[in-house]
Amino acid sequence: MVANHTCNVIRCQMHRGGKPMERRKLTRRNFLSLSSATAAGALLVACAPVGTPGTAPAAAPPAAAAAEEGTLVFATDSPWGTFSPFRPTYQYGYSSNYIAMLTHSRLFDLDRNNEPQGNLATSWEVSDDATSYTFHLREDALWHDGQPVTARDVEATVRFILNKATNINPARWIGSLKGSQAFYDGESDELPGVQIPDDYTVSFELEQPTVGWHMSAITDLQILPAHIFNDVNPADIVEHHAPAWYTPELNIGSGPFKFVQAERDQFVELVRNDEYYGGTPKLERILFKNFGGADTQFIALQKGELDVWNVPQDFYEQVQQLENVNIHLVDRNYIRVFLLNYESPKLADKRVRQALAYAIDRVGICETLYSGLCKPYNSYMEMATWLAPNLNQYEYNPEQARELLAAAQADGVWDPNTELKVVWYYPDALHQDIMAAIQQNLAEVGVKTQLQFLEGTSATAAQAACDFDLYYQGWGFAFPEDYDSFFTEAERCTTPWGDPEAKALFDQTAVTVDEAERRAIHNELQVRLNEELPMMPFLQFTGVVAVNKRVSGFNEDALWYRFYQWNNGFNNAVNWSVSG
Repeated sequence: MVANHTCNVIRCQMHRGGKPMERRKLTRRNFLSLSSATAAGALLVACAPVGTPGTAPAAAPPAAAAAEEGTLVFATDSPWGTFSPFRPTYQYGYSSNYIAMLTHSRLFDLDRNNEPQGNLATSWEVSDDATSYTFHLREDALWHDGQPVTARDVEATVRFILNKATNINPARWIGSLKGSQAFYDGESDELPGVQIPDDYTVSFELEQPTVGWHMSAITDLQILPAHIFNDVNPADIVEHHAPAWYTPELNIGSGPFKFVQAERDQFVELVRNDEYYGGTPKLERILFKNFGGADTQFIALQKGELDVWNVPQDFYEQVQQLENVNIHLVDRNYIRVFLLNYESPKLADKRVRQALAYAIDRVGICETLYSGLCKPYNSYMEMATWLAPNLNQYEYNPEQARELLAAAQADGVWDPNTELKVVWYYPDALHQDIMAAIQQNLAEVGVKTQLQFLEGTSATAAQAACDFDLYYQGWGFAFPEDYDSFFTEAERCTTPWGDPEAKALFDQTAVTVDEAERRAIHNELQVRLNEELPMMPFLQFTGVVAVNKRVSGFNEDALWYRFYQWNNGFNNAVNWSVSG
């Protein structure tokens, strides 16, 4: 939780003829004016940054009026994401996940410290060689239609997601679970990696030792009812918004709330499950409603029609003036980074990469452009509980940056006439300002840059083709074991796979069962990459959640989960309540 979010100004030091000018305060307005000459000649807009068109808000469903006593109201994404909002396995899009987490259950959940908490599973064991994971299920869980939840449902869920026709492609399962590749390829109907010794025990058998496999493969696996999904034709549900996903039958889960009705891009209505094994929820219903864009969402919050809102940075100051809400600040387990083209001769020397890190005033950018709602971050490991101690913080030091560049130039590995291409894909004005600030910072130490905004597939193609020097993107793996893609040749220009010592260290973590030993290896790896900087960690953002004062029981796990869709901070939903 972030306590201090006072906004200051960028600390900027201009130089002429090698002599420092007097340090002066810089506001967002005069900063942008100052940097416009620098940015104008270098900003290339490959595709005009257009925002996502909004979807007209709908009226609430009958008998589900907003702010009704017993009803908690969320705002939905607008429009809904690329997967159906009711696809209960491996779906992406925050509203989609919220709904599935409330209607369905998992074997276990994770709290905001990524510690497992039993859900359908009351206990589990991992074999000494990390090739077998066994879960023991509770025997009092029921589906919303009254059928018992058993290990056969878990097996059916795994078979469903490994069916290539469903187009889910769960990478954590394919190849790791015994027989999964042949099953996925349609070469076999057998799946020996899932064993059911009895109705309430399920074991997952792996092809090779993989420490922590359950933490990355199982945490967001919503268990499906076998008696329904065994008869589902993948062709009927493969489309992102297939009509079947909007039916109560296909949304039967075992979670604390039951699906009632929905209209695409408009609303979803849930009611409490009185037979929930975790206790009867205090809320009568939950309504996910499309209020339109951020402007109308803010008005709905102000009027008391919206109960919980992830506050956009542009509304942070306004929402603090509202008397009907409590404001919560949440450190997000999600960071922004610059991928550095590891193959580019421009960045081949680590002194150049380190100079870039020292040259950017990250604190100033946060304080001036982002209302203080971010802070510098210095590791690829975005899980704060696994951060190595004593990492180089790369505090803003333009003089250090100049010295490093001068040394690299003297050794013939840096040309001051070099221009670096900086690619980013976030279309909002805020990120244009951030890129302009970075461009100015780098110019002050003698580094020329070309800024290039690319949309969607164009940005992805540029990354795949290594057509960049710095590539700005979000970075959010869930667990230490998930960083294997960071060491693969497929990501050749943005990862340290060419560093055999770094790769060897990571490979050790997959077979080191003892957590203390595994942490020590991860710490060593973080220190190495912090020194080499094959990618440049940039900022960790602070999320802002506004919660109507009539809402009770929305704890820190739930607040944190609003910004981290892979864990289920909604596991205390039975305790949520609203007053009139």
